[in-house]
Amino acid sequence: MKQILAFFLLLAVLNGHAQKSTGANYEAAGWKTWETYLPGELVMPALPSATQSKLEVSAMKKKSFDEKKLSDILYWNAGAPSYRWNQLGNSLVSWENVDAVLRTPTAWMNIAVYDATVLAWREKLKHKRPRPQAIDPALKPVVAAPTTYSYPCEHSVTASAAAHVLAYFYPKKADSIMQLARTASQSRVDAGVQFPSDAEAGWKLGEQVAKKIIEKARADGSAAKWDGSMNKDPKKWTGNYPMGIMAAKMVPMTLRSPDQFRPAPPPDFAAEMEEMKSFKRNFRSNSQAYFWANVGYEFWTDLASQKMFEYRMSDDAPAVARIYTILHTASHDVVISVMDAKYAHWGIRPSQYDTTYKPLISTPPFPGYPSGHAMGAGAASTVLSYFFPADAKEFRKLAQDCADSRFYAGIHFKTDNEVALTMGREVASFIVEEWMKKASKAAQVKR
Repeated sequence: MKQILAFFLLLAVLNGHAQKSTGANYEAAGWKTWETYLPGELVMPALPSATQSKLEVSAMKKKSFDEKKLSDILYWNAGAPSYRWNQLGNSLVSWENVDAVLRTPTAWMNIAVYDATVLAWREKLKHKRPRPQAIDPALKPVVAAPTTYSYPCEHSVTASAAAHVLAYFYPKKADSIMQLARTASQSRVDAGVQFPSDAEAGWKLGEQVAKKIIEKARADGSAAKWDGSMNKDPKKWTGNYPMGIMAAKMVPMTLRSPDQFRPAPPPDFAAEMEEMKSFKRNFRSNSQAYFWANVGYEFWTDLASQKMFEYRMSDDAPAVARIYTILHTASHDVVISVMDAKYAHWGIRPSQYDTTYKPLISTPPFPGYPSGHAMGAGAASTVLSYFFPADAKEFRKLAQDCADSRFYAGIHFKTDNEVALTMGREVASFIVEEWMKKASKAAQVKR
């Protein structure tokens, strides 16, 4: 076992140094945060002195190392600091709690991570603390040390911000979430790339930012209660309970109002109903219908992560945090916008328009026009196309496949999907423009 551990430890060291980046970018220190933080509102621990730094390094060199620590180091070192937290955030989503899903917890999590990361970059540039191995070259990091300044720890600020927000949305899992965050933070110290005081400062900064974001989340309008009013027109959608009807009352993160991109009323679906009934299902169409019926926004998050790896963005924590944040805030506002449109028009579903028609999959318990899947796909593909323009054709095709799948499944008319794709693109274009113009406008920052 010791030989195996030694082998993997050596491999990690060699691999880390081989992939070490060549420069640091502090442009993010000038980016605007989503939330406003008043001067003196965020309290940071005092920067340790040079003498204290040497004592910290000395203690780090004496620490024992085992297989569990190596596993944690390699796990949390994969990708940028926010990569693993987006995996975790998506894994916590459960339709057993629809109200929580509609609030889009990952959007709030990513906003906290984004703000905390931007603020961390300002602190890095302000204090310019060298990494531990620069203090004592005898300390050999297990993985490549980031080329940015050391204080505060970017992984710790991310872990703390993400975990505190997720713990708010998933209180029953709060203890395990916080434990994971502590492990993520400690892994950077164990790896030899952060001082313990870097990790402590990052944790405190992330926690303070998270508390501000949680305050905003508490006032998102999700507590509003449905008054029981339902559509009575038999030519429109009806049901026992209109799932998501109050989502339209929530506060958008970026859109000016829920109805900003509300479409015109749907047409009569007589011709489209005949087209649907005459459509001959086959293996390909069924496969596509089942595939998209069983994936959610995690598909687009994973695709974003893949592109970040392909374009070697892992060393740019702020840029990665920004992409995840814009992607997920778009998802948040899509939920609000699509539910506003659904319950403004109460668009009928195919199986209600013609009760003899049998869809391939179960029809969701809310109006059909416009399609939520198609709108989400249109929005996500637009965000990703902005950041990865060389792959825009791939993203557009995936969005179209997603939209088509809802027709193949027999739960949406083509108009539902076509209108939704357009809406999604419009919503996302607006959100990207607002974020890049206001929230993420870079100032000229000197290294």
